[in-house]
Amino acid sequence: MSIAKQLIIIGAATPTIIRVIDDINQSGQEEFQIVGVLDNLYKQIGNNFFGLPVLGGFETILNYDKSDVVLINTIAGSSRSRQETTEFFHKLNYKFTNIVHPSVNLRRVIIGVGNLIYENATVHPFVNIGNHNLISSNSGIAHETELSDYVFIGPGSYICGKCKIENGVYIGVGAKILPRLTVGAYAVVGAGAIVTKNVPDFERHLGMPARKS
Repeated sequence: MSIAKQLIIIGAATPTIIRVIDDINQSGQEEFQIVGVLDNLYKQIGNNFFGLPVLGGFETILNYDKSDVVLINTIAGSSRSRQETTEFFHKLNYKFTNIVHPSVNLRRVIIGVGNLIYENATVHPFVNIGNHNLISSNSGIAHETELSDYVFIGPGSYICGKCKIENGVYIGVGAKILPRLTVGAYAVVGAGAIVTKNVPDFERHLGMPARKS
């Protein structure tokens, strides 16, 4: 039997992560023991997050040896916040792990580190996933698409084949990206939008078809 990895969750954002960890442990593929949650709003949250101990703010990580724990960042409100938070821990040389629900098939997929993939996400072969992306439940990424880093893909959204999704892109719930398109760095695609043209860096596109907002 493998030794359980000691996991610290960054962000008291969603209880879904708890069930994902439960499902991973029950699958027997890997085993995680949740140490607790770090969040800078710990004074408002209190000392309990759906049964998990809230350990304190981000600086509390210094109480834990780098070789003893791995981290996962659940912050999803904005890609920039996710990136800034992750970089705080990287500078302290703490290590991140991938958390992937057992329902997700990643055969013939290239994947980096620090990615969080929720249940029933569909990832086609020859997709390239970078680092610290959050891929929500029931979303889809078609063949030969490239995700850079710190990308958020909302529930029920779909990225068609051969797309390129640059750093920090935020794709809202139920959005669709048509084939062979590029969504530029830190762009936002609104909930339910259908993207039919390339989206430039930093722009916000809404609607069907999606247009700059």
